Amino acid sequence: MWLYDLPMSVGLPLFIVLVVGGSCLILLVLRKWVFRVAPQGEEWDRVLSYAVGAYGVFYGVTLALIAAAAYGNFTEVDGVVLEESSSLASLYRTASLLPDPQGDELRNQIVQYTRNVIDLDWPLQKRLEIPSETDANISAMQQAIGEVQPSTPAETLYVQQSLDQFQLLVENRRDRIALTHLALPSVLWIVLSVGAVLNAVLIALIEVRNLRVHLLMSSMLALFVALLLYAIAGFDHAYAGPIAVTPEHFEDLLQGLFANEP
Repeated sequence: MWLYDLPMSVGLPLFIVLVVGGSCLILLVLRKWVFRVAPQGEEWDRVLSYAVGAYGVFYGVTLALIAAAAYGNFTEVDGVVLEESSSLASLYRTASLLPDPQGDELRNQIVQYTRNVIDLDWPLQKRLEIPSETDANISAMQQAIGEVQPSTPAETLYVQQSLDQFQLLVENRRDRIALTHLALPSVLWIVLSVGAVLNAVLIALIEVRNLRVHLLMSSMLALFVALLLYAIAGFDHAYAGPIAVTPEHFEDLLQGLFANEP
């Protein structure tokens, strides 16, 4: 979607102009026809008010539910990313208790994995591609833990804790990657798009003698619809676009817990 390639400062105003402009264009196209076919009296306005009122409820509820679902997906992805970074921090702290050279190798791989997630995985996920570049780091972590030969009960406990935390890391990483293509079904976008057009048509069918008032009313409703549609589109693909989950949780590790690592 072209909106994902534009920053919010450009994409949002452009999208608003397109939606509001389209709504006003529909109004201008239908206006003469409405004045020509609308019967005299209150029947036209009465019937149309029922249609606009019922449609407004249905479309408004639909927009709200889809927006809530899209935001729920967005927060789910952010939570998975936070869990993965937390499991990395826990594994790193446990690695400091393991004997060297395996403990040192494990810490190095954790730091390198974090950098690769930021530099390699994230750009791919922003393009909605499944990353695999960090597989080697995961394998190296597993090998480092497996090579530890504990000589005390304490070291045996640390090895077990490392294995548990490593398993949690693998699960969280798999969740993050699996959510790369998380998005609303295409049929819902058809519903939203057709609904926005129908909204503009119903507003255009209202018989308003003052053109400026009619355009203002249509523009305000279209503006609100445009804002909601842009927000839904932004939340839809959590890793892509101007509203996206960032690798800030991993960056915090590099700037904090891993700051002293080479």
